Amino acid sequence: MTKLMANTFKIVNVLLAGIYLLACLIPTLPTGKFWMIAMLGLGFPILFFMVLAFMLGWLIMRSKWFLVSLAAILISWKQVSVVFAFHPTNNYTAAKPNSTLRVLTWNVSSWGETNKSRHFTPNFQVDMRAFVKQQNADVLCLQEFYDTVYKNKDVSVLKMFREAGYKYSYFEQTVLGDMVHKTGVAILSKYPIINKEKFVYGLDDFAEHLIYADIAYEDKVIRVITTHLQSVRFDTQEYTSLRKIKHTEDPSLKESRNIVSKLKHGYQFRGAQANLVNDKIRSSPYPVIVCGDFNDVPNSYTYFKIRGDLQDAFLEKGNRLGRTFRYISPTLRIDYILADKKFEVQQFERFVVPYSDHYPILADFKL
Repeated sequence: MTKLMANTFKIVNVLLAGIYLLACLIPTLPTGKFWMIAMLGLGFPILFFMVLAFMLGWLIMRSKWFLVSLAAILISWKQVSVVFAFHPTNNYTAAKPNSTLRVLTWNVSSWGETNKSRHFTPNFQVDMRAFVKQQNADVLCLQEFYDTVYKNKDVSVLKMFREAGYKYSYFEQTVLGDMVHKTGVAILSKYPIINKEKFVYGLDDFAEHLIYADIAYEDKVIRVITTHLQSVRFDTQEYTSLRKIKHTEDPSLKESRNIVSKLKHGYQFRGAQANLVNDKIRSSPYPVIVCGDFNDVPNSYTYFKIRGDLQDAFLEKGNRLGRTFRYISPTLRIDYILADKKFEVQQFERFVVPYSDHYPILADFKL
């Protein structure tokens, strides 16, 4: 290697390590003010592997410059630890173990109607309902929930689930300003719901409400919380532009500005929404399980604020990156099941199914 090339690699290494460490500051920064830094979180796993590659390269060349990357990785270990899970031997068992509470959460995309990958058909909705029932969960947390059957608006989905054993439910449609949307968030339970409440984010926020249901489980009460935080609201045009970027094609400057503007808008709102969710978790008199679509990655302010001292079921029993959003990047884990440490996480599973824009995730708990 020539001296010029070696110096170039050193400069790139230092710059990369600096950008990487800047991304590690995201959980401590108000996302409304530092949204540009927050955007680095979307590529955090990629940055990590680039830093790791530099470290291995310097080690092969027996250069002390590997210490730059090693120091960056050690400093960032808290962020790295929430992105990756390593439990390859944990095999999911569909049969629910005795004395466990099974929880499934899923952004169902209006039962597939807003799925961006295919045209919606009635059988799609039938298949989705059948899939949910097959998982034998005790509690369902569903975002973008739609309570009527496709092309048969007099038939209630909640009624169908009641007949399948989910006798108790709490569904809140989303209200934005003067508009009531057809979709919202729902909690369905096989155990009695003894109390419930909703909290509305700002009227300008494009997020589904924060709701909770207190569930009488065996001889105890647990609080299940679900929400769907600020959506980026990408439409077909933006997804097309992102595909062009991914395949090194050149989208127009206007399209790129629209993407950045929507990302900025999302970060600004999610920070305040995460603060509210954190307040409600801390004020709960009962052990909590928090489920939902946070629309943010694990090394974000949103994730760290909501998680607090809770367990992340994926980190306890999952494996690899645990992607839950089907588009844009394989690094997007934005749907979560978090639980009080009074629960023991026994199983976790992610189901790669084509019905929604999101993959459903499931966890078994023992209290």
